[in-house]
Amino acid sequence: MTASTVFFLLLVLACPLMMVFMMRGGHGHGHGHGGGHAHHDSREASSEDLRHQREELDRLIAERERTESERELEPTGWGRR
Repeated sequence: MTASTVFFLLLVLACPLMMVFMMRGGHGHGHGHGGGHAHHDSREASSEDLRHQREELDRLIAERERTESERELEPTGWGRR
């Protein structure tokens, strides 16, 4: 075998090997980057956890909307002399 043939075979084998390493041995079922599969299996959110998260998000949204409406009411100072 010539060097170019060996290089070509290594290149052809690199694609499936990289796929195996990237999918962590075939356990990655499309849960995103960085090991999302292990995180998904280790913690299933209960309904109560989700309710608490929703309440916290509702509070943060209300706070953000209140802050934005206060900014809209503030004078900008453009027309003053």
